[in-house]
Amino acid sequence: MSSCNKDDKYQFTTSRSAVETYRAFLCKIKSVRTSNTKEYVASLKEWKEVNDTVYKFLVADSAFVKYHNEANDYFLIRDSIRKEMLRLTETWRYGYDDVLSIKEQTSAYKDDGDLAEAVSLATPFFASLDSTAISVCDKASILKRYRYFLTTTLSKGINNREDMLRFIRDEDYMFRTFLHHLYEMDDEPLADISRNTEAICRNIFIAAREGRIPSKDAIVYMSMRTVRRLLQNSAECVENINRLEMKGKAQGNAYLWMIIQPFVSIDPFLLATMTPQERSRFEYIVTQLPKSRRFADTFDINLSALNYLLPQQLLKIYVLSI
Repeated sequence: MSSCNKDDKYQFTTSRSAVETYRAFLCKIKSVRTSNTKEYVASLKEWKEVNDTVYKFLVADSAFVKYHNEANDYFLIRDSIRKEMLRLTETWRYGYDDVLSIKEQTSAYKDDGDLAEAVSLATPFFASLDSTAISVCDKASILKRYRYFLTTTLSKGINNREDMLRFIRDEDYMFRTFLHHLYEMDDEPLADISRNTEAICRNIFIAAREGRIPSKDAIVYMSMRTVRRLLQNSAECVENINRLEMKGKAQGNAYLWMIIQPFVSIDPFLLATMTPQERSRFEYIVTQLPKSRRFADTFDINLSALNYLLPQQLLKIYVLSI
């Protein structure tokens, strides 16, 4: 509800005045020649505030139905502002830590007390998962057990909260054991594992929709599970790519995507569900990438260039999602 404030900062009398206020912000952004993390955060926050306020006024005023000129102007101005924000990403050498900081500070869920409380209640469950050591087995064994676990879970179904928590706990154990053999999986067909995992997750949300699992629990626990998996996967890839020779271009490309996936896939809501443990894991990834010579070599690009060009692209992806 970024557009709601006690000072009533934006006071529109007509749809045209709302559009002109939006245009004034565009002119302001156009005049900015350089930026840094603090200033970029401030600009993004202001953009979100004025955009939400103008949009809600136009909708309430039926401008999108009655006055097509105002509606057209709004969308043109919004696109122009987005282009200017993309331009500003190139005026400063943002790092991986800057990308994470900007996404966190501009998240609409940053100060969501209800979400923070729900995450706090779920944190002990996730903190307990690492107390179970991974299985000592070979690649063939873990794949066989992983597949059996998923097909059995699909057969039994997810019918209540306890089933959901049992799935998350058992899957985490399987996934961590699987990651221990990740380097060996370069030529292994894994589509069935992905497909069955997606089916189980879909069933969990169906159960929540039908009232068999509290909706808040399904959203919070599954979001925290997603963050944990993405960061576990990325951290393991960082370890492997710095310690082992890639077997080929295909494996190298797969590793690169898995390493940067948290920066792309962990959206503002998922960021708000991050536990201190996962935050620490994310910071580990952030600190390792800038000094990873092999990471740059796999990209076939200069390390110093990679350390600002890739964060720049990641920041652009975030801006395009707004």
